[in-house]
This record gives sequence, structure tokens and C-alpha cells, in this order.
Amino acid sequence: MALTASRQVDRFVDQELRTFRVKGTTKIYRGAFLGITSAGFLRGLAAGDVFAGIAYEEIDNSAGADGAKVARVYTLSDFQVSVSGAAQTDCGRPVFASADDTLTFVAAGNSYVGIVQDFVSSGVVIVRIDPTRKLVKTVTHLVEDLGAGADIAARAIHGFDQDGWIVSARIVNQATTATGIDAGNTCVVALAVTAGAVASKTYTNTVVFPAANTQDSLGTITNPHCPKGDVVTLAVTQGATANAGPFLLQIDCV
Repeated sequence: MALTASRQVDRFVDQELRTFRVKGTTKIYRGAFLGITSAGFLRGLAAGDVFAGIAYEEIDNSAGADGAKVARVYTLSDFQVSVSGAAQTDCGRPVFASADDTLTFVAAGNSYVGIVQDFVSSGVVIVRIDPTRKLVKTVTHLVEDLGAGADIAARAIHGFDQDGWIVSARIVNQATTATGIDAGNTCVVALAVTAGAVASKTYTNTVVFPAANTQDSLGTITNPHCPKGDVVTLAVTQGATANAGPFLLQIDCV
């Protein structure tokens, strides 16, 4: 319904500090990496949470219910943090959290936090946090229905016009049911770049191809760094009776 009178809309000038409701029976420590639960409450980050930011203050809601207390959270800025193994060559690399006190370059199972902006010293870097994932771009490639036993040897699906990093990769089934995939007729979906394999998954009767309109991660990303000029290639290898049907291949990168 269209407005018939003026209204007041609250405007938040400070874009760096936001307030979140804290999960019940939870204590948050200043400087902690924070995550959002599936119910929408703030807690010290557990691997796989949606990253919310970095705690501005310590808040003790140990004796409270969900939302009984609120906490202020840094959601924008650059922070000097420790990342195991960080080196000068990691500038521009995505960073992930595995706990409220631990950052890592390992994406699988962890929470995306942001991007390395600068190198300080061995294992210490400046990270620009990115809770809204605005720096992450998704590349989507449609794989047609190849038919039983048909393959893709090495198909170019994306080129990097500047240095980039691959964050994750997955397939999304397009409303069909895969057929003929079993232990002797596997379906292998693999990504590679100039440096070698990026991700690969072998589907069998036990590692089941995703059902119609569902997705599945291709797992741990190796060789995530893609220098300018690198091309990502896709290979699909199917046994004689295996037919995955049409699906989307999606790559998240920065």
C-alpha cells in the first residue's frame, strides 16, 4: 500500500559497530570472532557459523535466555590478527574461522571471515573483515545432460583477469534424478587450474549424487590461488551407465 503521509525512518550513521542479541547461556569475550546461530542469536563462533564480526566488548549471558543481553560487534574495518602460516604471498587471500579465537586459510567446514590486506610478520596479518560476503563473487556454469557414459575432458569455465582465490565449489542438481551411478559406474566431477587440481568428488552408490534441486560441496579446495591469466577447467567422467543429468557448477572466489 502506498504511503499517505510522511514517516520517520531510523538511520544508522555508524557502519562499523552493530548490536546483536546474545544466545542464552553464553559468554562472549572481547576480541572474539562471533557467529550467528540458526535461531539468529550471537555467540562465540563455532566452525560453520555465519560470521558476524569481532566482539567490541565482553558480555556475560551465562544465566540468561536467548536475547536477554545484547553485545556490540565490529562489522567493518581492518584488524591485525594471527593466522597460522601466513606469509607475504598471502595478501589478497581469504581467511576463515574455525573457533572464536582461531583463523585459518582452510575453507572446508569453517566460516568465511574476510581478506588479507597486508602482511605484518610471520603468522601475523591485517585482515579486512567481510561479514556480508560482499567481496565474494560466484561463478556459475551450466553442465548439460551429457547422457550415460559421456564425459567432459577439460572445459574452460572461468578465467581470472587479475589475481584471485577460490573459496569453495559445489554442484547443484537441476530438477532431475541421477541414474546408473554405482560402485562400478562412478561419476567424477573435478576442477583444475594451471597449478593442478582444485577440487574433486567421486559419486558412487554410497557417495550419492545430490537429489533434484539440492546441492553438494566438492570438498576441500587445493591450489586456491589463481594468478592473473589462470583458467579454471571442469572435467566430468562417467561410467558406462552413469548419467548425472543437467547440473550447475558453482565456484565462490575473491
